[in-house]
Amino acid sequence: MIVESNPAANRERAEGIGQRGIFMALLLTLLLVACYYPMLLMTGKTVILSDDMAYGFFAPLVAAYVAWMNRYAVLQPTAPSSPWCIGFVALGACIGTVATLANSSTFSRIGFLLSLAGCLLLAGGWPTLRRLAFPVGLLLFTFPIPDVLYGEITQPLQLLATRLAESAFELLGFSVIREGNIIQLSYMSLSVVEACSGLRSLITLVFFCLVYGYFFENRFWVRVGIVLCAIPSAILVNVLRITTTGILGKYNREWTEGMVHETVGWTAFVLGFLLVLAGHLAFRRLGLPTTLKVTGGVNA
Repeated sequence: MIVESNPAANRERAEGIGQRGIFMALLLTLLLVACYYPMLLMTGKTVILSDDMAYGFFAPLVAAYVAWMNRYAVLQPTAPSSPWCIGFVALGACIGTVATLANSSTFSRIGFLLSLAGCLLLAGGWPTLRRLAFPVGLLLFTFPIPDVLYGEITQPLQLLATRLAESAFELLGFSVIREGNIIQLSYMSLSVVEACSGLRSLITLVFFCLVYGYFFENRFWVRVGIVLCAIPSAILVNVLRITTTGILGKYNREWTEGMVHETVGWTAFVLGFLLVLAGHLAFRRLGLPTTLKVTGGVNA
């Protein structure tokens, strides 16, 4: 039996699905914004006003771009809604309620992500959630590190950076004495404070490596390798920044702060990303060809 297709009917059906998808997407977006508006407003102010959250400004922009590239996963889903959407939304609502009572912005953000995942499950089931998992995950970079964890992370990084910088000065022939997070040179004293721990550079580099791996590499294990390379690269460039600051201070104390200091920091960050890029390209030398073309998240 031969079944003849009707192009006009198929087009009308596709347009109808698209309209229903647009309506559902707008409705779910409005509901999420209405329920989590205070948290979203607070997060936006934090990203804009905090010097340590520069990467947080780019995260929602990249997430929105990737979501737009995969918009048909919501507008024209290939699978029905998953019953798991109820559990995700309910859990997100419970966490959001507890966060409001406890005045915890961190738990409120977790509740928002769970609710967002539940909405995607409602829109198109697990295929839709898998397709948009990457932009949803990028939203984590808009969340500041909780104060409870911040000190626990920065202190080890401070001490590690101080020890490595001390070794670098000794290799360069400088007379140096280290006391905790303070490096005493013969002509000046360098204090590696929390802002110089390298945590901000580490998170920023991890973010850019995630985005780079998503767009320029198809294989998951290589993407993971690119992100892991960001950790030693960030530590190395932070030591380089501290050492360079100490060397510049020998010639002019004013170069250890202000515009020159910021320029050294950004230069070191760019160098760190170039190191990760070099590691990615090194796979070619090892006989493991990489995929250097924009994938747009098609295989993600």
